[in-house]
Amino acid sequence: MHFEFEHLGTTTPFELTEGQHLLGGGPEDHVRLEALPPGWLKLTIEDSRLTVEAAQTFTVNGVWVPPAVPRLVLPGEVVGLPEQMRLKVLQPPESGARGVGTVAVLKHLLTDGDGLVPSRAATLTCLTGLDVGRTFPLAEERTDIGRGTGVDFRLRDRAVSRAHVRILREDLTFTLVDLNSPNGVYLNGRRVQCSAPLAEGDVIELGKTLLRFQAAVEEPPPSTEPTERPAPTPPAPSPAEPQNAPSPPTAELARRPPMAEGWFIGLGVAMALAGVLITYALVG
Repeated sequence: MHFEFEHLGTTTPFELTEGQHLLGGGPEDHVRLEALPPGWLKLTIEDSRLTVEAAQTFTVNGVWVPPAVPRLVLPGEVVGLPEQMRLKVLQPPESGARGVGTVAVLKHLLTDGDGLVPSRAATLTCLTGLDVGRTFPLAEERTDIGRGTGVDFRLRDRAVSRAHVRILREDLTFTLVDLNSPNGVYLNGRRVQCSAPLAEGDVIELGKTLLRFQAAVEEPPPSTEPTERPAPTPPAPSPAEPQNAPSPPTAELARRPPMAEGWFIGLGVAMALAGVLITYALVG
């Protein structure tokens, strides 16, 4: 398999045979790069299919790959390394025409953000074959894929069985299940024995068809508004009135007679007493 290593504007081509190869700065690494730790990247080549795996996070065409997770790398894709180094998988020569590993893949469909539109539902995007560019949402709990008429996602690929694989959805978790297809199903370059979980950016291989899995974009939780409005704040007291001055009760004010009525009552009592005294003096 042909590669191209690029660092600081300098490009170096090299070739690796089938098997496992270590890329790093250790003395036992097959591809020696002094700036990397020993055994930083493991490359596995099997039947013209390349799988890469690292102990640390790296990128493939700008898509992050978590540590210790094998990732299928297609011809034309670029593996991002530390220290601004890049490893590109070159297209094989025309004479080595074998199935999927030699199919030219549209670059914009392999680059994160250039051809993949964020979706509220998880999706599968076809990268090769007659159905290249098709995107199928995985909104149901079960999605069957194959070339038969009774499946949910039909592929025009003679190497694909009528019912090849099934994808099960449980909330945000997706599982790939092989339906005992004769040609099998590969996930990131490794054959799925029974079932395997799917993660963002995974590449599924069915016959000569490659499908890329894109996880759903989680929506932010809706903003919660208070159900009860706070009680209105009472108005501040007037500066002319003391804040703590007690107001007289209404009943007490009602019982107090007006000042003018008090004078009239006192005058009447005095006149009555004077009349009694005068009458007593005349009679006596």
